[in-house]
Amino acid sequence: MEEKLIEFIRDEFLDEPDTELTENTKLISSGMIDSFSLVSLQTFIEKEFGKKIPAPRITAESFDTVKQMIEVIKQF
Repeated sequence: MEEKLIEFIRDEFLDEPDTELTENTKLISSGMIDSFSLVSLQTFIEKEFGKKIPAPRITAESFDTVKQMIEVIKQF
């Protein structure tokens, strides 16, 4: 799950594909991606993992790192 999320984020949102990206990299609070990217992430998670995350659970705070995303995904 971690690898697929990192690959998606790198391919879809980063201008520099060589940017270091780990499960703990701050994505939104660092400005690496914007909050509008959350909709694309929500769609990707639903298609890739079959998990429908309610919109109120997808926030800049709860989806700031890949690790946080995985914690939310595992709840559904």
